[in-house]
Amino acid sequence: MRSLSFRITRLVSALIVLGGCERQEQPPAPTRSAPAPVKASAPAPVPPSRSTTEQELRERLRCEALLGFSGLLAGQQEYFGEKDAWTTDVTRLPTPAPCTDGSRVPTPDATWLAGCHFRYAVSMAGSLPDNSTFSVRAVGVGGLAEGLTYSMTHGYVDGKPVRVWPSELVLEECHGVRRPEGTPLPAPLCEGASNLKALFTSEKAYFGEKDRYSESAAQVGFAPEPCLDGSRAPVPDDTWTAGCRFIYRAEVSGTAPEQTFLLTARGMKGPVVEQKLTLDSQYTWSPADPGCAP
Repeated sequence: MRSLSFRITRLVSALIVLGGCERQEQPPAPTRSAPAPVKASAPAPVPPSRSTTEQELRERLRCEALLGFSGLLAGQQEYFGEKDAWTTDVTRLPTPAPCTDGSRVPTPDATWLAGCHFRYAVSMAGSLPDNSTFSVRAVGVGGLAEGLTYSMTHGYVDGKPVRVWPSELVLEECHGVRRPEGTPLPAPLCEGASNLKALFTSEKAYFGEKDRYSESAAQVGFAPEPCLDGSRAPVPDDTWTAGCRFIYRAEVSGTAPEQTFLLTARGMKGPVVEQKLTLDSQYTWSPADPGCAP
């Protein structure tokens, strides 16, 4: 932004030029002294402020940690589904994304996983399937990441699911932010589209066993994930199943085995409020398939 003194200097220069034109018509008396030159004062010092670039980098770092946690959470859940236990063996878990040039931060030993700007340590508490948790700690290394530390916990306590998630890591703030390896996060609408595809697959598998479809999500084995902080969208009644921002319902028509179904995903919070997707038993989308990656 131009300083006030700069504008004054330009204004004075313009006035001098205009005044020069007038003097050509009516020159001043020889005894009149020339006006004193106008001196531009030094601009006032601008207080230092954090650059937009630094803010963007810090946002990307938070999103990198969030994605690292999300990947490790999914890996642990897959392992738990097979073994009824969590694991601290990092070779059984997905490796966080590297930087675009393939580099990763150093780790103290083989018990850590390395990402682009963070390294991750995994620990466990408890041993029984319904009374055990795992925790992940992300530690920033070098540059703006140095000193940043985040922790998350997931599992079961007395048979009830628990999740502790760092409040600074918010998925909504990461849409449009590029991942460490350079690819952008999917649009929020993709949550609804991906879960409708999963519900479609569950209905078809259930039909293959029972020769009928079902309106019960529990019966067909459809259980959408909550938000990363463990919260779910509100449901109007028990015909709906809640995910993170979307809720889902299956409506079955006809008499078995000659049945059809219509699946609905309705956005309930955040950027997808009032958005609606449907998918029928012939795999017809309305509106068109958003084209989200599986």
